[in-house]
Amino acid sequence: MGAAMSEEKTSVHSISDLLGSAQQQSAYLIVISAKSAAGIGRMFKLDRSEVVLGRSSEAQFQVEDDGISRKHAKVVALGDGRFQLVDLASTNGTYLNGLKVNAAPLYDGDKIQIGSNTVLKFSIQDALEEQYQRSIYESATRDGLTRVYNKKYFLETVRKEFSYCLRHRVPLSLVLFDVDHFKKINDAYGHPAGDYVLTRIAQRVSDTVRTEDLLARYGGEEFALMLRESAEDQALACAERCRYAVDKADFVFSGTPIKVTISLGVATLLDSDFSQPEDLIAAADKYLYRAKRAGRNRVDAKAISGL
Repeated sequence: MGAAMSEEKTSVHSISDLLGSAQQQSAYLIVISAKSAAGIGRMFKLDRSEVVLGRSSEAQFQVEDDGISRKHAKVVALGDGRFQLVDLASTNGTYLNGLKVNAAPLYDGDKIQIGSNTVLKFSIQDALEEQYQRSIYESATRDGLTRVYNKKYFLETVRKEFSYCLRHRVPLSLVLFDVDHFKKINDAYGHPAGDYVLTRIAQRVSDTVRTEDLLARYGGEEFALMLRESAEDQALACAERCRYAVDKADFVFSGTPIKVTISLGVATLLDSDFSQPEDLIAAADKYLYRAKRAGRNRVDAKAISGL
């Protein structure tokens, strides 16, 4: 009985330590309304003296929405845990709790609206609250097995990027790829081996692409990669690097080596080649299956096989 009491005390002490370590609080902006549902729940830690909000790539908190200026507003850290919201002469104004402001102090729970759809919550959170909030966002946007983005998040992001790139006449490339003979891998080595292969491919490709590129599991053994502001030649080079990275990687499951390759299809939006994001996805899918029919473990695109 004495030992049991000792264990209980140890357990309580451990929880106290955990709670104590979470007492340090930080300020965050949390997206609670957005043009794209995939962006809801996104968190940004306010850990610098100024954070600019806007459409510009120079903004620390970049938001794509109707009515948002390139540099729309900023959050300024005043010290001693105090923060201020400042409008940067935006076209459509900055609103705090429904009131238009030029400059105003921020308090925990305040809601900032910029643009037509974007609402941000200013929140003071400790480490445990931050971890919980991030876990909710991760579960909504990430694939449970591979931890890359899921199909829903990918499609919503592609639709947003497609509109932006079409409007500003900048290229956008998609790469669709899947695992060659994946059914044979599952049949020969079992489904846990198949899961291992998918996870390892996601890791290899993630290590190969740029941080601004978006990798997602598109379904089953198929993946999708969105390359921002990448012309077809750049996308082809990236796809070939991914193909090579997988082809040369060691896949060993329970001591058994498995040969794994991928086939990839590339499609690029430039000016008005496609009118809808679904057309761009369909084109990448077409070239993926051309790559498979041509022998697998290869890349195909308009520049390679034509229309």
